[in-house]
Amino acid sequence: MPSSRRRVRRRARWLIGIGALVLVVASVGVWWLLRPAPVAPVGYEEIAVTRSTQTETVTLSGTIQPQSQANATFRVPGTVTSVRVKVGDQVAAGAALAAVGTRDLADAVALADANVAAARAQVTTLKDAGVATDAQLEAARAQVRSAEASLVNARNRLDDAILTSPIAGTVARVGYSVGDQVSGSSASVSASSALGGLAGFGGIALPAAATGGSVGTGIEIIATDAWRLDASVGTADLPALRQGQEAVITPTGTSVSVRGVVDTIGIVATQNAGAAATFPVSLRVTDAGPRLFAGSSADAVVTTATYEQVLAIPTTALTESGGVATVQVVQAGQPVTRTVTVGRRFGAAVEIVGGLGEGEVIRVPKAQVVETQAPRFGPGAFATPTPTASPSRTR
Repeated sequence: MPSSRRRVRRRARWLIGIGALVLVVASVGVWWLLRPAPVAPVGYEEIAVTRSTQTETVTLSGTIQPQSQANATFRVPGTVTSVRVKVGDQVAAGAALAAVGTRDLADAVALADANVAAARAQVTTLKDAGVATDAQLEAARAQVRSAEASLVNARNRLDDAILTSPIAGTVARVGYSVGDQVSGSSASVSASSALGGLAGFGGIALPAAATGGSVGTGIEIIATDAWRLDASVGTADLPALRQGQEAVITPTGTSVSVRGVVDTIGIVATQNAGAAATFPVSLRVTDAGPRLFAGSSADAVVTTATYEQVLAIPTTALTESGGVATVQVVQAGQPVTRTVTVGRRFGAAVEIVGGLGEGEVIRVPKAQVVETQAPRFGPGAFATPTPTASPSRTR
């Protein structure tokens, strides 16, 4: 009996020990999973303070459009008998695009021709009779001139039965089909192009008047060898823009950039309910033959000012607290805190106007960001600021 009790007590102690061990292991596991992440020490690098060229920029977003485009519509009424182009076709200026039936137009020419013959015959009859007054002869001659003018108009209308392209380019839209009835319009071409600036306004664009033609009809031609970016800018950035300022334009979703210049700057604001006022800005692409697409979105960085020989350091090297700016200057291999005077700010760099000299060495935290590829121009590469999605100004 006593030995049986000892065995029970021994087994109980083993169970209690095993349970305690399991509890300890579980607690260690929970602590391991929930422990705070270790704080990685901030790495530093030492750089010499130098003078460099700094720029101020304005970032814009907008839509790529051709500099020249036209919507050709029929001047004369009739039934469309042929459409000779399709979307994507390359056409020359004056190329035939479509045609309407000519029976009524040809009849009008024949009638006008007959009227001219009759008017001329009337003048001859009056002269031969020898009894017509000068006023009667002049009236007859006026009838001849009127009939001849009507004949010219009828022949022009017959020529207008064939719709031709006003510019060389690519067919972007075809709004006609064989069998369509067209009423004709007073203006056969609705054309638009980027304004090159108005005399006396230094590239400032006034609102454009509405042009003829209606959406959905006609045949639209765009010139694909010259492009522009239609964008907008806020009131704060407007004074910084000038005609001719250089820009880097990057179509959305690509890494290839094209160069451009500010072409026109609007002076009439566009303002939607609840939104800040913006002003239209047009940038002209200056690179020859870039592969761009009408209607695609793009960002642009416009260089508004350039400053040479600026004593600047990375903004990450600067510590600001209570209006006091300091940097870590390396002296005898050790960092020493020094107060500096800050000047202009240029995005990732800041100008130092006092407290630090050229050639001194400072500590800068190592950047812990993913490097991105700089925008490329054609087959080469060209370093440029990375555009953002919304209009902003960087200094």
